[in-house]
Amino acid sequence: MGGSKVSTKRTFGLILALCGLLAACATGRVTEMQRLQAQNSYERALNQISQGQTALAMSSLQEATGLNPGMALYHDTLGMLLLDLGRIDQAVAELKKAVDLDPHRGDTYFHLGTALAEARRWDGAVAAYRKAIAQPSLTVTDYAHQNLGLALFHLGRFREAEDALRFALSVDPDLQAAYYNLGLVLTAEKRQDEAKAFFRRARQIAPESPFGRAAVERLKALGDGG
Repeated sequence: MGGSKVSTKRTFGLILALCGLLAACATGRVTEMQRLQAQNSYERALNQISQGQTALAMSSLQEATGLNPGMALYHDTLGMLLLDLGRIDQAVAELKKAVDLDPHRGDTYFHLGTALAEARRWDGAVAAYRKAIAQPSLTVTDYAHQNLGLALFHLGRFREAEDALRFALSVDPDLQAAYYNLGLVLTAEKRQDEAKAFFRRARQIAPESPFGRAAVERLKALGDGG
């Protein structure tokens, strides 16, 4: 559906900004030397990612998870890199490891929901986004509700989708994806006049973005002329 797919993914640079260097205490039997080596590998991976060296970053992250397999953050970051490379099934597997290791980290549930949405596993995505939203540690409340709304839309649960998207806009009134996707929901409910207003707002925020261009096409289809 035009323009909707891009809402499920965020740039990997933003994911890195959220992850930072928050290396917490690991679980499992890992020596101090292994822990330090793993942290060094992880920090090296972040630097490699920032320089676009994805193959080297993959190797460094795999080294980090091998040395300290109980560190949820390492699996989380590896999962997001795999997702960025389009290796969705592997990404889901790594992110599931991450949430099993640290079930209180909201951002990891958000990442898992994103991966499941990319796989079009909408029920799983909804469950992951709801778990993310339930965690006080979540740092991306607006995006979690936005993506939840899109997943619910794909399941035909339009009223729930509308509620989630409107909440996202209450957190960030300039969240273009939420305006566009709310337009989709309202169109599906045959509330065309309301839908047009949201598509117009999406177009206004950034006309040349993927959502902006998709909004123009939606408006044309609704007889607005774009």
